[in-house]
Amino acid sequence: IRQKTLVITMPTLQLTFRAGQLKNLGGMFGSTSSPMAVISIVRGDDDKEELGETEVAPKNLNPHWFKTFTIEDYDPSISVAVAVNIFDKSRDGKKMGGTFFDLATIAGRGAYDGAEEFEGFVGKKIRSGGTIYCRARRVYDAGKLVLMLRGLDLKNVEGFLKKSDPFYEISRREGSHWDPVYRSEPVRNNLSPLWDEKKYDLSILCDGNRDMPLRISVYDHESDGNHDFMGALQTSVNELVAAKSFGGGGDANDVDSANHLLLVDNKQKVSGTLVVVNAHVI
Repeated sequence: IRQKTLVITMPTLQLTFRAGQLKNLGGMFGSTSSPMAVISIVRGDDDKEELGETEVAPKNLNPHWFKTFTIEDYDPSISVAVAVNIFDKSRDGKKMGGTFFDLATIAGRGAYDGAEEFEGFVGKKIRSGGTIYCRARRVYDAGKLVLMLRGLDLKNVEGFLKKSDPFYEISRREGSHWDPVYRSEPVRNNLSPLWDEKKYDLSILCDGNRDMPLRISVYDHESDGNHDFMGALQTSVNELVAAKSFGGGGDANDVDSANHLLLVDNKQKVSGTLVVVNAHVI
């Protein structure tokens, strides 16, 4: 009798981090700190492993870092400690604070109703002031969204004789709020920007649910980190794919507007258009 071998695949987790109300090392009258976080883990009795660094959040005491960190073959039976240490890059890397998280605690605590297995969100206060948050999401093969967007006739929020430097941010609905998961690079001095084509993991973007509500927000990039809101719209993966399927080629002078999505500002007025130049799932 031939016996079957049971193969157990351990999940891969993606970690993201943000912080709130950090203490400004510049004091009341000095310039605002620019925090960057160093992420390390320890699995069981193994030596410490540094996963890497986040990007720097210029002059921002409430940073939301977009760089992600991956833990492969996560075994819930083995303890995994995640250490987060924050440094002020505007002051020669002076330490702003730090803490550690037990990964099993994060992965076992749902971030919202309906959260997937191995998905959670935990915040811990730090002694120096403020709170560090860690989010864990399970990564699995749900496909990728290939997406290229163009802005068209965006509202200029930069002021007289200048033009905005637009970038977009994609957020997913989690309970009653929007959680940012991806951010593009800014295009300098351009009100009809063409952003680079990107591939977005559907397991992170929408839990593989292509009808999950997504929010695309456009901001004017500012070097101090206080980016100015330009407009936003609500959509889904399926709507983006359909917009490309029925729309034109995405040229700024294209008369076919089926792939044009309207942005709305804080006053609920149209503030420009997003053109879906390319959108398909692979």
